[in-house]
Amino acid sequence: MDPIARLRELALALSDRHGNFGADEVLPYAAEAIALVRSHPERLAEFEQEFVCLPGHAPPEFIEVCMHALRLPGVRAAFERERRAAIAANDWRREPAFRHYLMAFEDDWEDAVDFYSEYFGKPNVR
Repeated sequence: MDPIARLRELALALSDRHGNFGADEVLPYAAEAIALVRSHPERLAEFEQEFVCLPGHAPPEFIEVCMHALRLPGVRAAFERERRAAIAANDWRREPAFRHYLMAFEDDWEDAVDFYSEYFGKPNVR
């Protein structure tokens, strides 16, 4: 299967499960997506474009875990533009989503420790 199509399939498969997700449900999908991106560096621009299109279609947790691991600069730039556009438009429903996506790019993203320490290898302090 094409790796870009597989990434989309992973994101949508988790989304199709509906409801709230625990880390144990998100991590298998996100871990496979992360491995997929890392195994196809020649397709990085295509992966970035796919991640930019995922908000609203894939669970935020999936996108956040992937971005914390991958730190894709094109995705970060696109999410920064979306956040600025939401602020300029006074769209206070969209702004928090992009703020949370951007927080996942940071080294000290709390969710990596609080919820996803199993994957990121950080001790769960809570």
